[in-house]
Amino acid sequence: MKAAQDKNHSQTSVSTASSREVDIFVQFSGYKNWLKFFAERIALFIYLLTAAGYVLTANYALSDGSKSLPLRPFFWTLVIETFFLITLRVMDDLKDVDTDIVAHPERPLPRGLVTAHEANIVVHTLVAILVLNGIALAIVENLACGLLCIATTCYYYAMFKEFGCGHWLSARPILYVLSHQLVVLLMVLFPVAAFHGASALKSIFCWHAALLQFCGSFTFEVCRKLDPTAHVALNTYLVAYGKLKTYLMIVFAVAIGAWASYVMAVEIIMWPFLGFLLLSVLVLFMKQRTPGTPLAEGEAPPKGHKTVELICTLITLLTMYIVPIKVWSGVPETAMRTFQ
Repeated sequence: MKAAQDKNHSQTSVSTASSREVDIFVQFSGYKNWLKFFAERIALFIYLLTAAGYVLTANYALSDGSKSLPLRPFFWTLVIETFFLITLRVMDDLKDVDTDIVAHPERPLPRGLVTAHEANIVVHTLVAILVLNGIALAIVENLACGLLCIATTCYYYAMFKEFGCGHWLSARPILYVLSHQLVVLLMVLFPVAAFHGASALKSIFCWHAALLQFCGSFTFEVCRKLDPTAHVALNTYLVAYGKLKTYLMIVFAVAIGAWASYVMAVEIIMWPFLGFLLLSVLVLFMKQRTPGTPLAEGEAPPKGHKTVELICTLITLLTMYIVPIKVWSGVPETAMRTFQ
C-alpha cells in the first residue's frame, strides 16, 4: 500500500514538474507586458542621444574641418548603435536577475512582468539582427565596417556570458569594469570605418576620439554607483574598494580623457570640466559616511552622490559632442594637433 502511494506521489511530482516546464516554454507574458518592459527599462531618447554622439564624433574626428555628414552611413550606424544599447540593457537585466530579486525587486524581470526565457529569446533575436546588419554593411559600405559591427556584437555577447569567467571577474571589480568598458572603443571604431573606410582606423585622431568616449563611459559607470548605502548584493566599486581606490579609478579614466582631449585639441574646454569632476568627487568622499554602512531607522538617505552623478552625466555628454561642436563652430583645421 505504501509502495503504491509512493509511486502515485512520484508520478504526481513528475507531472507537476512537466507542467511547470511546459508553462515556462509555452506561456507568453503578452505583448503589452513587453511594451511595458521597454517603456520602463529602455530610455530610447537617451540611447539615441548616446548613439548620435558616438556616430557624430566618428565622422567629425577625421573630417579635416568639413561639416558634411553622409546621411546613409549616419542613419544606418545610428540605428545599429541604438540597437547595441537596447541589446545591452536586456542582456544586463537578464544577467543580473538574481541580484535584482534582492536589490531591485521592483524591476520587470524580478517581479515577473516578463520571463527570463522570453528575455533570452529577445537577446538572441537582437544579436541575430545585429550580425545580419554587419553582413549587409560589409557588402554595401565596406568590409571593415561590417566586420567591426559583428565584432562589437560578439563582444557584447561575450560580456553577456561574462567572458566565461563571471565569478572570477565579479571578485575583481576593477578588471570587471575595464573588460566591460573596452566595448566603447569598438562603438566608435565601427562608425569611423563606415564613414571613412578601413584606412581611417590607422589615424591617431580615430583612436583618441575613441579614448575620449572611453573616459566618459568609464567615469559615468563608476560615478553613478557612489551611494554609500547601496545594497551589499550590488557589490558597487565604492563598497568593494572603499573611497581611495574608487577615487583612483576615476582619476585613471580622467587622465585618459585629459590626454585624448589634448590630442583632439579640445583641452581648453574639457580640462576644466574634468578637474571639476575630480574636485566634486573629492568633496563628496570627504563628507560621505563609511561605504556599506546601512541607514539607521528614520534616517534620511544621502543625496550628495546624486549631484556628482549629474555632474558626471553632463561631462559624459560633453565628451560625446565636443568634437562635433568644435567642427560646427568653425574652428580652423590648424587648431588640431599635428603629429609627424
